[in-house]
Amino acid sequence: MLRGRGGSERGSVAITVALALTVLLGLAALVVDVGLNWAARTSAQSAADSAALAGASRLLVDGPTAAILTVEDLLGKNRVIPGPAGWALDGVEDNGEVVCWTLPASPPATTPPAGFRCPDGSNALRVITPPIDVQYAFAPVLGKRSNSIKAMAAAAAGPAAPNNCVLCVLEPTAPDAMLLALTNSGDVEVVDGGVVVNSGSDSALHLAGAGTISAAQLRVLGGVFPSSALGQLLTPAEQGGPPAVDPLADLPAPNQLGQPPPPAAGDDTPVITAATPLPAGVYRSIDVRSGTLTLEEDGVYVITDFVPGNPEFPGFVVRNGGRGEGAGATIYLACPSYPTPCAGPGARFRVENGGEVDVDPPSTREYAGLSIFADKGNTRTMRLLGDVDLGGAVYAASGRLVVNSPDLVQVHGLVAVDRLVKDGPGQLLVDYDPASPLIGIGRPVLIR
Repeated sequence: MLRGRGGSERGSVAITVALALTVLLGLAALVVDVGLNWAARTSAQSAADSAALAGASRLLVDGPTAAILTVEDLLGKNRVIPGPAGWALDGVEDNGEVVCWTLPASPPATTPPAGFRCPDGSNALRVITPPIDVQYAFAPVLGKRSNSIKAMAAAAAGPAAPNNCVLCVLEPTAPDAMLLALTNSGDVEVVDGGVVVNSGSDSALHLAGAGTISAAQLRVLGGVFPSSALGQLLTPAEQGGPPAVDPLADLPAPNQLGQPPPPAAGDDTPVITAATPLPAGVYRSIDVRSGTLTLEEDGVYVITDFVPGNPEFPGFVVRNGGRGEGAGATIYLACPSYPTPCAGPGARFRVENGGEVDVDPPSTREYAGLSIFADKGNTRTMRLLGDVDLGGAVYAASGRLVVNSPDLVQVHGLVAVDRLVKDGPGQLLVDYDPASPLIGIGRPVLIR
């Protein structure tokens, strides 16, 4: 009797084990197939991200055709097999698609029709990958043999991209690293772009006067002080987030160009008192005391010296009654050790009250769209007290920019400086043009 009961129990255990194994094998099969699906989805998303970033980077520099080719190349390298010829612009999302547009506008709501070309001047790009087929190992038992997976990513480059900046205050740690609007009614206005202040200080954005700050986006990693200031933020400040990268960190110094600027032809410390043209080259200083200086060549004007208290070596200075003008010129603020990089204060750029500067930058080559370029280690302050109209970017990664002109100061391009102090009643207008030829303006960022 007892022996029979044991045999019966052994039979029940066998049945239980068989059922459990069936369930376990089913779960294992599910895990394997879900894993295949997840791996394919992760791979597709990674490919879409890298292709969108690379395409957006090429979009600004080389145009839509180069961007599309870059997307196709990156997808191929990530083992995402491109669709049939013309897949990127054939208007059929099922085999993948690439769409371009210009920020700050939103992406197209629908896929453009076949043959629609990415518009010139686009700075944002969305990639839908061609489908990746996943062949399941065990799901065919349940009637599901495969799955088709696609991924989408969008990226943009340049200051108009979210979290990039047209006005970039780069210093992250110093307690006075601030965007500072001081006395009177002087305003800061940024057109077609944003402001990012990298300082984490509680007073990173310091409003001590009655001026206003306006931009498409205003982001401060630290705080706004004081909270009840007379000054106004016409764009509400967003606090926190990632710091802005140095948008021009990859720019080469003039001595690294294919054709470095030559030594000055003649006097390398000219004092301008009448209408005077100057060729591009390396100068110890340029002092415009009166009359008009014309930067007459497309090229780089390197300034190497500034000796405080010594008027013989003032850096690049335009004094009351003087004027500087030109087209195709970039002013580079170096140190006496040039071409050795700066490791502290170097040449300065100063426009005194009553002085005028109206200079346009080159439109081609490495410094396209760049008006003033301070050596990345030059900590000397730039001061704008006069009437200034610069057609291109101002870049001083380690230098302070002080704007206390009673007149309008215009920069038709990017401003990227270590710190910015805005004083006086005049307006600082940073009027960025997304079609600017400036190369390298901001690393591409994902915006999906």
